[in-house]
Amino acid sequence: MDFITFQQLGSTLLLSSLIGIERERSSLKRGRESFAGVRTFSMIGMLGFLTSVLHSYSVWFSAFLSFGFMGILIAYYIVSSKKFDSFGATTEIAAMSCFMIGILIGVEEFFLGTVAALIVWGLLYFKDAIHNWTFKLEAQELISAIEFLIVVFVVLPLLPNQGYGPFEFFNPYMIWLMVTFISGISFLSYIAIKIFGDKKGIVLTGFFAGFISSTALTSSYSIESKKNKSVTTPYLVAVVVASSAMFFRVLVEVFVINRELFVTLVLPLAVAGGVGVAVATWLYWHEKKGGEEEKIQEQVEMIKSPFRLGPAIKFALFFSVVLFLTKFANSYTGDGVLYVTSLVSGVVDVDAITISVANLVNDGLDLEAGRYAIMIAAVTNTFVKAGIFMLFGNPKVGLKIFLVFASMVAAGAGVAFLF
Repeated sequence: MDFITFQQLGSTLLLSSLIGIERERSSLKRGRESFAGVRTFSMIGMLGFLTSVLHSYSVWFSAFLSFGFMGILIAYYIVSSKKFDSFGATTEIAAMSCFMIGILIGVEEFFLGTVAALIVWGLLYFKDAIHNWTFKLEAQELISAIEFLIVVFVVLPLLPNQGYGPFEFFNPYMIWLMVTFISGISFLSYIAIKIFGDKKGIVLTGFFAGFISSTALTSSYSIESKKNKSVTTPYLVAVVVASSAMFFRVLVEVFVINRELFVTLVLPLAVAGGVGVAVATWLYWHEKKGGEEEKIQEQVEMIKSPFRLGPAIKFALFFSVVLFLTKFANSYTGDGVLYVTSLVSGVVDVDAITISVANLVNDGLDLEAGRYAIMIAAVTNTFVKAGIFMLFGNPKVGLKIFLVFASMVAAGAGVAFLF
């Protein structure tokens, strides 16, 4: 027996006990005894692990253990459902999942086993939040989710993965893949707002809103701030934290497409976004006014589902144009025009230029040129949002936003210069 085996067993016990702790905590909270807590779940996970190990010695014995365990679970469910007059099977399904996780770890599927365990734990831990969200779920939100799934799993596989036109810039599959990627980030952020928004405060919900569209949030709040000039800090906090999230969204996009480029950007962009979040959090706690915060909080939570086919198609067209311009600039005019393209694109949207440049680096664009192009777009987009608020909103709040943005950009630029 080598070190890997002990590592597998330890991982199994850790993941199983994590699920067991949550089930035991939930049972104590409800005042009802459950057949399985942290000890039982740990042993169930270990049983699954041993079943996978014994498979190499005796297929029949491992099959006997598996079916025997399933039979015990089914028998317990039948008895408990009659005794407590309840048909819930959450604990039994969690136990079955724990057994399967042990098997996955036993066959060295560490990543899949860990992800499965975290998903099970999350579904158990956030039970109340998930139930509240489904209760509030609107028909249009469900339709948007179905549309998104159709676009990802039906339309995307049918598109040709081939470049067309000058520089082969138009690749239907790649363009739509990027659209679904951006939409996916926005959609997950939207779900997070709906699940956690009413409990976690404006800083966290504003951050998730920034992953959907910090520019749209800024535009909406600028108009509202002019109507409610007595309200200042909540608007300032919401816009700053949403705009800070933009830097982290850019990092996520670059990480998926080009890890080498991500390494060059992670420090300056993370510092810029971190400064914004820190300032927003400080303002939130030091100048908090309950009534104002609740009003802005409600506005954040009223954000509609970000996925619509119309806007998705518009983004695909805009992304195609930006992709063509960046390839043209890279092929004929050099870095200078690429930076101008980044500047202009950043006025409208930072995602399209980020993805385009990251793909160009994959195709041979100089790493430093790609780094500066994305930073230019991010900085431009940041100051454009400050301008939007100063122009359409309360100028006093807009000036404060500009000063915070300037400090964020200065911090990020300083780190970029040093590293």
